[in-house]
Parts: sequence; C-alpha cells; structure tokens
Amino acid sequence: MSRPLTSIADAALEPVRTALRAAARADAAEVLRKAHQRKDELLADARRTADEMLATARADGAAEATAVVNARLAQSRRDGRRSMLTAQRDLYDELRWRCRAGAKALAESPGYEELRRHLAERALAQLGSDATVADSADGGVLASAGDRRLDLTLPTLAERALERSGAEVAELWAA
Repeated sequence: MSRPLTSIADAALEPVRTALRAAARADAAEVLRKAHQRKDELLADARRTADEMLATARADGAAEATAVVNARLAQSRRDGRRSMLTAQRDLYDELRWRCRAGAKALAESPGYEELRRHLAERALAQLGSDATVADSADGGVLASAGDRRLDLTLPTLAERALERSGAEVAELWAA
C-alpha cells in the first residue's frame, strides 16, 4: 500500500498535475465536441430513417406502423447509444494515451531532475532506506525492498492521476 505524497513531493508534482489536467481537459473537450457532433449526425440520420419508416407504415396501417416504428426507434436509440459509448471509450483511451505520453515527456523537461529526486525520496520513505531505487526508461523511478515493489514511473503516476479524476472526466461526457 502506498502512502500519500509528502507535502514537498505533492507541491513539486502540483505543476505537473495542473499541466496534465489542463492538457487532458483541452484534449477531452475537443474529442467530446467531435463525439457530440457525430452523435448529432447519427441521431439526425436515425430521425430521418424513422420519419421515412413512419410514412411507409402509415400507408400499410396504423397498428403495424406503430409496432414497426417503435421497434426501429428503439434499435436506433440502442445503436446510437452504443456508438456514443464506443466513441466515449475511444476518446477516453486517447486521453489516457495522451496523459501517459505527456507524463513520459516530462523526463525531458528542465525540472525533471528535481522531480526524480522527490520520487526517489518518496520511494525510500515508503520502502525504507535499504530499498533499491532505479531510474525508469519512461521517466520516474522503480523501487524495491525484498518482495515489495513501488512503481513511481511517470506514465504510472499519470494513469493514477487520471483514475482519480474520473468524476471530472465523466463531466465531459455530460456536457
């Protein structure tokens, strides 16, 4: 079980979090805008299809028309919902990928050495001073002490931050 960040580490990571959140929100807003646009197109197509079906059904009889239209509209709604959920999943996966890539890119930033030092200190504080701390190729550190392991790599930290911001991401879909 990992302990909460120290106030120094937490403060050092705050600009990273802020930048990641801002980038994630901007990316998510654009992706969500496109998803809403696609959803509107799908709904417009479904409505046109439903209107055409309704005219045909009226010609064949009101009773048959009601049954056919209701069944098709329900299916169109299910299809539209499935398409929207698939688009949301794709957008979330893209957001997740961008967050991880952005975090990984922090290893090339000017303040990385201080961030890396804070992560190493956090690892030693959590696992003990006899822990082995190694740099990760993705940025950040991996630490171990006996059979205990601690992953403080930048992509993993970004992933955890994204998971903690689940409510904020969910709000993007509701917009």
